[in-house]
Amino acid sequence: MVLSGCGTQNATTNQIPAGSAVSVSTPRGGEPSDDDAEMRFLELIAGIMQSCDPEAPGGSGGVPKPEDLPGWEGAPTPRYGPGETPPGVPNAEGAIPVPLDDPAPPEPTPEATRPKPVEEVPLAGIETCSGSEHAKRISEVFKNAKTPGYQDMREKLTALDYPASRIHQMPNQAGAPRVRLDLRFMGGHLALEVTGTNSGVTVEAFGASEEEDVQVTEVKRNPKPDAPTS
Repeated sequence: MVLSGCGTQNATTNQIPAGSAVSVSTPRGGEPSDDDAEMRFLELIAGIMQSCDPEAPGGSGGVPKPEDLPGWEGAPTPRYGPGETPPGVPNAEGAIPVPLDDPAPPEPTPEATRPKPVEEVPLAGIETCSGSEHAKRISEVFKNAKTPGYQDMREKLTALDYPASRIHQMPNQAGAPRVRLDLRFMGGHLALEVTGTNSGVTVEAFGASEEEDVQVTEVKRNPKPDAPTS
């Protein structure tokens, strides 16, 4: 029976027999990796930037190149001439040359403490338009829905290609759940605040400092001109 089974080709070779192992490379119900989520996010913001400005970086539909985005400074220009040994590379004598114009290392100073919360920064140009476009697509998904909980908000936002690492839970506002989305990228300032309501959510765009150590949860929102200050 064993020999017969080995010599007979199963008519349903494309089917996986019951009880057989499933490939570990495609686990069932597996969540996408952080890298995949971030790549989809970059494609999303590139598309929205293109809709706001046809000449924006990434207009071809792909992820914008780093040199095409705000904040790119490029590689530093070498400060050694032709035929000279780059800093950090031993020369013929075995010594490691250091450029004469290199500044001396700074003296250690006591670590400065940054006051918290930090102030909101203004949005301008393409970020203002992008904030509106992000707000529209998020509001549409939550339209005519009862007040969502934090977990529901998180699931719907990740389904919209906003990575979980960019979704930050905030204290409830008048009992309603609230999150902030960090949409900053390559020197950008865009962030969103999403708050649950009885008929969906409200979405407000605001600006956060581009500094890496500033969290969107720390930003103190400026009061609206038509809103009470107390």
